[in-house]
Amino acid sequence: MNMLRKADNSIAMVAVSLGYTSQTAFAAAFRKMTGETPTDWRKRRR
Repeated sequence: MNMLRKADNSIAMVAVSLGYTSQTAFAAAFRKMTGETPTDWRKRRR
């Protein structure tokens, strides 16, 4: 979650850093865990 808070970290970069094969795979897992997309989560915390 800390990686998503930094605006200079793209969601794709966060996904790769966490070992996901794609941004889509990361977004699906993130949504399953939190109920929202990484983009929506990031927007609400800015």
